[in-house]
Amino acid sequence: MTERVDTTLVKGLALLEELAGSPRALGVTELGARLEMNKSSVHRLMQTLCRTGFAVQDAERGGYRAGLKLWRLGCQVMDQNGLRHLAEGAMDRLVRLSGESVHLSMREGLRTLYVDKRESDQPVRAYSERGGTAPLHCVATGKVLLAHDYSALRDGILAAGLERFSDRTITDAAALDREMAAIRAQGYAINRGEYRADVAGIAAPILASNATMIAAIGISGPLSRLTEERMRALVPVVIEAARSISHILG
Repeated sequence: MTERVDTTLVKGLALLEELAGSPRALGVTELGARLEMNKSSVHRLMQTLCRTGFAVQDAERGGYRAGLKLWRLGCQVMDQNGLRHLAEGAMDRLVRLSGESVHLSMREGLRTLYVDKRESDQPVRAYSERGGTAPLHCVATGKVLLAHDYSALRDGILAAGLERFSDRTITDAAALDREMAAIRAQGYAINRGEYRADVAGIAAPILASNATMIAAIGISGPLSRLTEERMRALVPVVIEAARSISHILG
């Protein structure tokens, strides 16, 4: 006997997936066109998702975004599925080998989300916190996450504006295009004081077996300590940490 599928639930989940994957707010008309749903159904379902906290309405643009409740559930699922657990060994090794703080990051819209962290034991170190976020275009893990999905994210990140945080922040579209191409070609990203002027970082991608981007792992520390020579020496160490997690993920 074939079980009946709750089509309303299926449509609601499809809307959530669309919102979660979008770097910008989406309106009822666009959502309906993408999912081949009529506007009245989309509007009704979006109102339900907003009331339950799974979506929020953008006050300025009138569209919808995925809500923080979805993020919290995602974090719980991530814990249960063991990404942070599977990355623990590599993160511990990386902090020992580099002497710098280590981040495990995932993309949340146009932001880097720090899902886990290991603190350096150095008296002077880069500050961030688990659950915190940073812009994609100017931190090492964010640049890796952006580069591997750049064709889909480019228009959104340029429309949002490349905010300047230091004299080294990339704020030009052509320069960002070149940086993203270089990151994809070399397999890692470097931040040389582009977000905080005195903080540098290196990051590499964590990939699934089908080469889909899962997350990024990176190190960060004072620019005075992460000299060009030291960063060159640490690049293969960071890449190996990312590869070891990718291997565990299969």
